[in-house]
Amino acid sequence: MKPLSVHDKLFFFERNFFTLDGLWMVETEKETNWEIALNIDLVVWKELLKIIFLRLKKYLNVKRENLIDFIRILTFRWSIEGWNYELAIIDRDNIEISIKNCPYYAAMDRNPDRHDKIPLICKDFCIALYESIINEFNNKLDIKRTRFKGLGDINCNFIFSQKGGSPSKLPKAKRLSKKSLNNKDKLFYFEKNFRTLSGLWIIEVENQINFETALKIDTIVWQKLYGIIFRRIIKYLNIQGNSLKDLTKVLSFIWNSEGNKHEIVKKTETETIINIVKCPYLEAMKRNPERHKRISSICKDMCVSYLDPVIKTFNSNIVLKREKFIGMGDQICDFHLTLK
Repeated sequence: MKPLSVHDKLFFFERNFFTLDGLWMVETEKETNWEIALNIDLVVWKELLKIIFLRLKKYLNVKRENLIDFIRILTFRWSIEGWNYELAIIDRDNIEISIKNCPYYAAMDRNPDRHDKIPLICKDFCIALYESIINEFNNKLDIKRTRFKGLGDINCNFIFSQKGGSPSKLPKAKRLSKKSLNNKDKLFYFEKNFRTLSGLWIIEVENQINFETALKIDTIVWQKLYGIIFRRIIKYLNIQGNSLKDLTKVLSFIWNSEGNKHEIVKKTETETIINIVKCPYLEAMKRNPERHKRISSICKDMCVSYLDPVIKTFNSNIVLKREKFIGMGDQICDFHLTLK
């Protein structure tokens, strides 16, 4: 398969970023209850947003931590995620942003089963999240909220201010206008934060409940996510059949997007062998000493079980066999696919 373009990879990460987060929330709620799931979600996003701000601060070459720089980073993130907002300078120390719509509200609004959760997310999640990140960025900055779309207002608002006044006047409004984004900007954001989001969810579920529950939910989330990913990629690549060759195209697209370095060592109409020589998820766990003890469980108990169901749905006559796992000490992860 030819190397993927920025557009290809952005298609993969942008669509699936929001789906991944939503699945973790829904499946954690099913396994526990709403209160526990929401608390885990809040902890995950507080940590994720802190990481996002650090990454964007470097990416945007932001050198300071004043009100203007906070707004630059925040609105860059909102623009990438597809928030519809208007920004206005009230005076030298206050900036108001009106939110006409946010992608998280929109996702819940599209799902009738989640309508009753919208006010709870706005009140119990959104307020605490932004209070946390502004204090993390600079504890001399402040935030005030007076309108919430999820609580019945036409839009949401954020009024940001610098306590004690700014040392100099705010820049002209044009310097705070929405930045023109390109696909590389978007890909940087979604690709970097996709794996971080997934990792933070499993860690926090383990912290608040236990590892067995975290692994169970993780498996269910990725089973469902891969089912969605398969449908999206089949349409994107205009794949008409369900042959072993077609399956190989889908898997190769996914793995190339995710950064799984792999090689197809055998490819016939009835048999395909693909070896993964480097896995980004495994590499992420290796960088965190606290996750080393979980690597073997993730590889053995989760990696097979999330992929097998989606292959059976694609073509029930295709059988997947696994014998080697990098996380278990092998040099490769093997995927032996045969058509019965």
